[in-house]
Formats: sequence, C-alpha cells, structure tokens
Amino acid sequence: MIAVFRKKSLIILFVLMWFSRPLMAQDEDALPTVDDETETAVQSHTNEMRVMKNYKLGDGLNLISRNAQIQFNQSIQVLYGVNTPDDLSSYNSEYRIRRARLNIAGLLFSDKLFFRLRLNLAGNYQSTTTGSRSFNNVVQDALIEYRPKQGQRINFGVRADYTDTREIRIEGESLGFVERSIVSDAFDAIFDYGIRYAGQYSLGNGGVLKPYLAFTTGDGTASLQKNFTGFKYGVRLDYLPFGTFSKGGEFFMDDVVKERTPKLVIGGVFSYNNGISSAKGTNGGRYIYGDSTQKILRPSLTKSGVDYMFKYRGFYSLGDFVITHTSVPNNIYGEFSTSGNFTPYTGQTPEQIKNTVTSRINLGSGLNLQAGYMLGKYSIAGRYSHLQQDEQSADFATVNKAYSLIATRYFSGHNLKLNVETGYQQFNKAITTESHNGTIYLQTMLTVQF
Repeated sequence: MIAVFRKKSLIILFVLMWFSRPLMAQDEDALPTVDDETETAVQSHTNEMRVMKNYKLGDGLNLISRNAQIQFNQSIQVLYGVNTPDDLSSYNSEYRIRRARLNIAGLLFSDKLFFRLRLNLAGNYQSTTTGSRSFNNVVQDALIEYRPKQGQRINFGVRADYTDTREIRIEGESLGFVERSIVSDAFDAIFDYGIRYAGQYSLGNGGVLKPYLAFTTGDGTASLQKNFTGFKYGVRLDYLPFGTFSKGGEFFMDDVVKERTPKLVIGGVFSYNNGISSAKGTNGGRYIYGDSTQKILRPSLTKSGVDYMFKYRGFYSLGDFVITHTSVPNNIYGEFSTSGNFTPYTGQTPEQIKNTVTSRINLGSGLNLQAGYMLGKYSIAGRYSHLQQDEQSADFATVNKAYSLIATRYFSGHNLKLNVETGYQQFNKAITTESHNGTIYLQTMLTVQF
C-alpha cells in the first residue's frame, strides 16, 4: 500500500510542476475559492497560467489556466498557555507553534477532478513504542477526488475520516476553541488512508441527506509505512432538515455568517475496525497478537455515535456522543515485539490475556456539548465534556470532566482571529488527592491564514 501512495504522490507532484512551472486544505467543503464559487474558472479560455486578482486574507495564491486551477494556502497558529493545579501550588507555561500548514488544492482538466495536499510543518510525531514502528505526521492530506456530478464525490488517499465526531469535520483553523474536546482526543483517529464516498441528495420537503462511506486501513497515517492488521469500514448519515448551511457554515464552528434562517444537521456514525493495533486506530502496529502457531490475531473495535450542529442569527450549538466496544479473539497466546519476536503469555489465563488486550484500547463513552454566540466581531462560547472509561480499557480518561469558556475576536473571519480561553479539567478519582482534584488553565492563540 505504501508503494501505491508513493506513486500517487509522484503523480500529484508531476501535475503541479506541469501546471505551475513559473512557481516551482482544509476539508474540500470549506474551500469555496477552489471548490464552489470559482471552479468554473477551470473552463476559462485562457491558455496561460494567470494569478487570480482581488486578493483577500485567506484566499491564498490562486493560479488559473484553461486546464487547471491551483490554490496555495498557508496557515499558522501561535499558542501561549499557563496551567496550575487547583490548589495553586505551582504553575507551568508553554509557547509553541500549534499548527503551521501548507495547503495545495485544485481542480485539474475540468471540475470533476480535484486534488489536495496538506503538510503540517509544526513538528513530527514519534511513537512512544520502542523499536521501529514509528512515523511522522508531516503529511496530513494527500488525495485525489473524482466528482462525477454535483453532490457525488469519491476520493482516495489520506484525509480526516468521515466516521469521527462532528468536531473532526471542522479544521483546526476554523474551531471556536483552542483545541477540540477531550472526547475527540479520546476516540478520534482523525487521519487515515483509504477510499471514501460522499454524497448529497435533496429531499422533497427542502431537506438534504448526506451519506458518507469509508474503507480505510484503520491504522492512521502509520499505514503509509505499512498496514499492520485488518481494515476499517465506516458509514455516516447526516440529515439537514432545513437545507444546507450558508457559505460552508457546516464546517465552521462559530456562526460568523449569522444564518438568517435556522440550520441544523443531525448525524449518526458507525465504524468497525477489523484489526485494531493501537489505542484508537491512530498509531497502527503498536500491538500485534498471535496464536500458539504465531498466526496473527486481531482484536476489533466498534465505534458508534450521534452528533448535531445548530446555527441561527449568530448562535450555534454542537454536540457529540460516542461509545466504543471491542471483541477479542479467544485463542490469543502471545504478542509480537516491535522487532518481530514473539513472546508467549506464559502462565496467564484466557481472562487475564483478554484484560491485557482490552487495557490497550480506548473503551468507554464520551459526551461533548458546547454553544456560542456572535456579538459583532466578537464571540463567546462555553463547553462541557465528559468521559466514562470502561473498567478494562486503556487509560485515556485521566481527565474525565472538562469545562471551558472562550472569547474570540474575529478580525477577518477565521483567517485572522485571536482566542482567549480558560477552563478547568477535573481528574478522575483514581488520581485525585486531598489537595489536587484537577487543573486550571488559561491560553491564548493567534490564527493567521494567508
């Protein structure tokens, strides 16, 4: 599979070099410059590549020719934060580049062939597992998408998964909070490698139905190195009873455009990972098991959930509920180390072996509720998140409740904004002390998109 990805990457690179020789994204639904408003420019009769005029912050560099339209965007988010135990006994602070991304997206030959390449330049990810099973997350999006007709899309490559929470449908630069919720952190794999379908169908009563299908590796971006176990199958079904949101508002958090009529999307999601080898399907290859003949065996992970988003005249509300389950083969006899050596579980009962396996997977449920309101160029929002960890599960819920309050100043929509957020994260009972039950934090972040 890695060989296929390399071939696709070379094709993308060749196309970019060919169509933009003088010079050498976010979810496609949140790229109106390329995806909706100006995609007809691909059909222009201009033979030479030219630059789109009337630049606004966030538009990026747009190159248009008869056969292609390519958009280059850059974004950076600078974060400073301070946190302290709730007994105020000490404090910690940090300053870092939260995100620094280069997005290249465009239409090739016609409005039916779309591509996107996004690089995260802020840092690398190193697996906590010792040995060779590690990767970096520089490549976040690398896909080719075919659009046979309006409202029908089939894409292949790496991108954020349709089967995660609704928060994942919103890019980091377009969030209303500094970070996504603890529910997303606990259960969302985010980026994965595979093939997907997205559709949009109008209903007779003015509503819209959006089905999504996904067939992915279930190993996250680690699958670009190798697909270690089985595959992941997922489906999402979204219903918009009052029609689509204005200007892609379904994929932004605050109601910056201030919807003139109520807009609502309700979604149901289900995924089945037939061979999970990490806590939530992000760092594939971390845990691999075998039977007495060293044949690979795979525990599975089932994730289901419901979510919604509502917007009207500057007010928005968003909610997610997620629950996960696992199925562990009965004949697991041992595990493979990162070097490939097989170690039997000597002296362990089948129940103890099952507990060992489940203690490495994020099992439980999560609830996230948030709401906000726009006041001119300012917004204020609050969020409550709760995690319930199963008795036998990976230790993902050290913080089982989180409360957040944020104020945002929009200077140019989501392209230039300043967030100031404060909150409290409550530890679960297992790690609380008489004087320390949680953490208080204050953080601010500046977002700029070019």
